Amino acid sequence: MKALALVPLLLCSPALAATPRNALLDVSADVLEPGESQLDLFFGQLAFGVLPRVQLSSQVAPYLLTLLNLSAKVQVLDRPELRVSVEGGAYWLAIGRLVDANVLSIPVAVRGTVPLSDNLNLHLGAGYHRFAFDFAGTSTDSNALHVETTLARHDSRGAFLLTAKAPLLNIQHARSQSAIDNRPLEGTLALDGISSWSVMLARDHLFGKTGHVRFGIGYRHRPGILLVESIGPVVLNFNLYWR
Repeated sequence: MKALALVPLLLCSPALAATPRNALLDVSADVLEPGESQLDLFFGQLAFGVLPRVQLSSQVAPYLLTLLNLSAKVQVLDRPELRVSVEGGAYWLAIGRLVDANVLSIPVAVRGTVPLSDNLNLHLGAGYHRFAFDFAGTSTDSNALHVETTLARHDSRGAFLLTAKAPLLNIQHARSQSAIDNRPLEGTLALDGISSWSVMLARDHLFGKTGHVRFGIGYRHRPGILLVESIGPVVLNFNLYWR
């Protein structure tokens, strides 16, 4: 509640020079210009602009060398009142073939950015994620939809972000062989996950000429994983990246 009480103060403070419009690639519809690049240290991701309105990205961390992946983000609309982009990719765990396993992930996202003023932007997004896993005669396939919105207020040293997320639907299909009579067992489960919404207040702060540090705290309406992403309903965020 204290974090939410800060929002009116952020919106009403004096306007300062805005940061570059493509500074918040993960929430905005913006892309890197040709020749620009961004290295995300925490997630081990390298993104670079290859053509006007087109950027590519891939995981490059040493512990992910067996994760073959590539994603592309294309800005399909660039107008003063609205910017829209489409992003899609595929992730395949190559080392899984050594143990007769198959792991495939296909995320797709659509994002829109609406400038509300010189230093205030509203970012809207919707995403689809398909995940497939197959190992030792057991397979699972899930299809998930979610929406998110971020209000970003820029200043001369970065931006404040207020983000809300909510999953819409999660359909899971599983198949395995019966241990008793070797018959195939399969079923489909549709989950309504709207109750697991979350909200986060974060600061994306500039340091040096190209560095960014992001830290935030939020609330998630479902239990988290201890010491991995959240402690109970509390969500913590920390990241470093360079442009």
